[in-house]
Amino acid sequence: MKSNFTDKELLNLAFTDPELFRIQIDRLIYGLLLDIDSIDILKKSLTLLDITTLNDSDYKESLIKIISQSLYNVDGKKNVVAGVCIYSNLLPVLNELNLDKRVSKVVVSGGFPTGQLSLDGKLSDITYAIENGADEVDVPINRGLFFENRKELEVELRAMKSIVSQNKDAKLKVILETSELQDYKNIYDASLLAMQCGADFIKTSTGKVAKGADIYSSCVMMLAIKDFLEKNPDRVVGFKAAGGIRKCGQVLQYYALMQHFFWEDYINKNTFRIGCSSLINEIINNI
Repeated sequence: MKSNFTDKELLNLAFTDPELFRIQIDRLIYGLLLDIDSIDILKKSLTLLDITTLNDSDYKESLIKIISQSLYNVDGKKNVVAGVCIYSNLLPVLNELNLDKRVSKVVVSGGFPTGQLSLDGKLSDITYAIENGADEVDVPINRGLFFENRKELEVELRAMKSIVSQNKDAKLKVILETSELQDYKNIYDASLLAMQCGADFIKTSTGKVAKGADIYSSCVMMLAIKDFLEKNPDRVVGFKAAGGIRKCGQVLQYYALMQHFFWEDYINKNTFRIGCSSLINEIINNI
């Protein structure tokens, strides 16, 4: 089902009439879900998961558990998730364990979860992650800088990207923490800023605040990606939903919106991720 509004009109609604925007997104999702193959999408979504453990007590046993969760068997076929996400200091422990090479080593870094760390500290942590084999680095923006000194935030993001780029295959995922950005215009602006500074993904939330991912902010982020790609056709930028995603119904909504705003062939582990801690079992139990 197509929306009665163009993408540009939807985005304008988000800025000028947020309540009507949410109503239109609810209607859009309702129509989209009528036309999808839920089981097929849930199977595909397993390959897009970043299985995450970010507990204060994490160490070797936690990593062994997450590695076991990264492998699954559906329809008699063995497969793997997109990535496992841990704190950067645990990379040496992860490197000693038997992680399938197809699974990306994802770390949170750069002053996670608040972004309130000196730039030197952020760059040191990211350097440590890259030197210890991180494939992807998830960093939060400093929300204070976003509101008061965006030029300084741009300096930080570009510096962090320069470290990640020391490994040409590594990816930088920038976390916006949408619930702390106050309105949809700020979410759109933060999305564009992150992409302009080299983000390979923009991500909804750290999962460490009261409100994580929500479908409306995510739509704004997807529309920002679409706008950015129109002007930068040589770039590939992904969207990562994270923070409180625990149910299959949520997965179907995010996947359906990605199909709507982009196209099926665009959806793969390089362009769409779902961060989760327990979702994989929920999906497997429902297919």
